[in-house]
Amino acid sequence: MAVTSFSFQELQAAEKVLLAAPDKLTASDGITLAYRRYAPVAPRAAVLFFHGGGAHSGAGYQYVGRGLQTIFDAVVYTPDIRGHGSSGGTRGDAPNPDQVWDDITTILRHIRAEFPRLPLFLGGHSSGAGLVLNYSSQRNREPVDGYLFLSPQLGSRARIDRPSIPAPFVSVDGDAFAAYAMSGGAAHGHDFAVRFNYPTSVLEADAGLVPAITVCMSHALIPTAPHEQFAALDRPFGLWIGEEDELFSPERVLAFADLATSVRNRSEARCIPNAKHLSVLIMAHEPIGMWIKRSLNTADNSSHQR
Repeated sequence: MAVTSFSFQELQAAEKVLLAAPDKLTASDGITLAYRRYAPVAPRAAVLFFHGGGAHSGAGYQYVGRGLQTIFDAVVYTPDIRGHGSSGGTRGDAPNPDQVWDDITTILRHIRAEFPRLPLFLGGHSSGAGLVLNYSSQRNREPVDGYLFLSPQLGSRARIDRPSIPAPFVSVDGDAFAAYAMSGGAAHGHDFAVRFNYPTSVLEADAGLVPAITVCMSHALIPTAPHEQFAALDRPFGLWIGEEDELFSPERVLAFADLATSVRNRSEARCIPNAKHLSVLIMAHEPIGMWIKRSLNTADNSSHQR
């Protein structure tokens, strides 16, 4: 029996929820961006939530969307990153990291236009959370009311990996990254340099999974200065990780919350009991929704006091 990086069993065995049909937007470079929308009758908040490495919006993220929609009255958008799922672009690739971040701006502005009065939260799972942290560092980012980091992939400099992983999920071609850096970003950006070690059975069951990403896509998704980026966060955030996450050390991940001193007292960082790297998707709507609810109540109280 092959050793896997993390368990797919809980996600595969979970009670099925209805997957929203994909809708589409056009990116600034003309590429089609697909997303799924989970909308209650009277939403109190909006959430934009990104999938993890090599995945797509239908690979378990419907549990986050439906849970927040039905229990917490949030309208949730779960996009497919370009080059993934139903979005356009070369599989696993991007023209450059800036374009991937610009896609986030495109979707956020679309949500703002549709729900101009709702508080808006930006989040992601695994590499999707790394993408969100990178976006938070961009000078031209669209402002949001808070960030949601679920089992975040924060990059090698974060040193959050479990001390011993039986089967690492990613294989990295360091030479491709070195060649890209030596060229000043002018060459080798479209070399496939990060490969995801999905089991063959999983890839066969879900043709939408992307088995590898390029240097450009990796730079968009993976933080290169995670400590500094967390310290610079200027919006409150929720940071959660499964107590039994197979890839990352919960203690090391949660320690990042202490770096964000300016917003630490309005943020939350904690483990989700009995949750693994993927099974956390089934239950994450509860802590995410409760934190958003508390954030809204705090904002309402502040408004009344003024």
